[in-house]
Amino acid sequence: MPPMRAVALPAKTYYRYRGNVDEVRPVATAALNEIIAALTVPLTRDEANPKVDQTGRSPRLVEVTGADYADAAEKVNQLFLTNRWADGLPIVPPTAQAIKAMLKGTSRSPDEVIGLVAPRNGVATIEKIAINAVMAGARAEYLPVIIAAMEGFTDQDFDVTHMQTSTGSFEAALIVSGPIAKELDFNSGMGLLGHGWRANSTIGRAVRLNLLNLGQTWPGENDMALLGRVSSYTLLSFAENNEASPWEPYHASQGFRPEDSTVTVSVVGGVATVGGGAVTPWSAQRILDSVTNQISSIGTYLGGVYAAKRIVVFHPDCAAELASMGYTPERLRQYLYEKSRVPYERLSANARREVRRMIQDRQIRPDRAPLFEEGLKDGGLVPALQSPDDIHIMVAGGSPGYSFLLGYTGPNFAHETKKVTHATMTKAGR
Repeated sequence: MPPMRAVALPAKTYYRYRGNVDEVRPVATAALNEIIAALTVPLTRDEANPKVDQTGRSPRLVEVTGADYADAAEKVNQLFLTNRWADGLPIVPPTAQAIKAMLKGTSRSPDEVIGLVAPRNGVATIEKIAINAVMAGARAEYLPVIIAAMEGFTDQDFDVTHMQTSTGSFEAALIVSGPIAKELDFNSGMGLLGHGWRANSTIGRAVRLNLLNLGQTWPGENDMALLGRVSSYTLLSFAENNEASPWEPYHASQGFRPEDSTVTVSVVGGVATVGGGAVTPWSAQRILDSVTNQISSIGTYLGGVYAAKRIVVFHPDCAAELASMGYTPERLRQYLYEKSRVPYERLSANARREVRRMIQDRQIRPDRAPLFEEGLKDGGLVPALQSPDDIHIMVAGGSPGYSFLLGYTGPNFAHETKKVTHATMTKAGR
């Protein structure tokens, strides 16, 4: 297929007026002649045979000198920031010696390619991942976890493009599960989304630097998040509290053995607490009610919500109470799915039309469509999610702790769990 031309519309008018045909018509009319020309004028030689941009595709050595080490380190940091190879925080200079030491954390070949990173499809090799890990201040024993996370983001079934380029301020969660979390001192308890743990902070930052450098993104250029990405330095990076959980670890529900170590990466739209804490009284049932209210609220939101997912993270005390009530993660998924269905009368006329359109366009899976069709009538209940499998149950936090939701109203295939392998410096993940 030959290259396709793109016609750019002014964002400040297109985005503002696209909800109304009459208001957006002048914007489209002004671009119509350019669109016709783009479709009908023959391609130029350069357009038909575009040059492949190899910028940043291969690691290269750059000599930096200074009056002393501090001066040289400052020059390195400025060089990397000027070339958009860093995130704005100081980096550890990725010297050849430091990269070699980092690579000792895995038995995989430095030249091994694990995938392409959108949007500019930079080639992710083990060596390049290690370079970014050095810059982030990670330890060599963290490298297999970082590699597993990048395997998730580069999986062909993972839509990382939306997270990397969308105007919405989507971000990513990185969740470590299994024995390697404790071995690396990953925080899974109180303060798990905060600072103070080298593993959480530098593993998350290393992955973020890989997404930035290999995806070749930059704010306002092709990373179009209007408010930026709240977790843009370290991602939402934490571990499951497997020791305090009454259930098998999350990755066991994804087909892995409980004793395996895994990394789950998932695009999310923010964090919503749903109960718990040390001040307000709570009960497991009230937390369940809060979760169902949160999930059902997406049923009134227009814009492809039925491709949504929810990660529900119960704090250990709540999980223990739920287990004593007879709940398993499977039962909880089914319960939350059923209780979050939206009464037909609560849906606006636009929402009803949107659901019907998504059924017709097969955005709602054919095997799930009958449930939605049954709900589109007086007295009916319309599911807020396509399937109970779109609800992911985890246990994390301390005692006391908060239960919270990580949600995303974009593609539900922006979620992958990968096994940690080829570790050389830890007992787990070998």
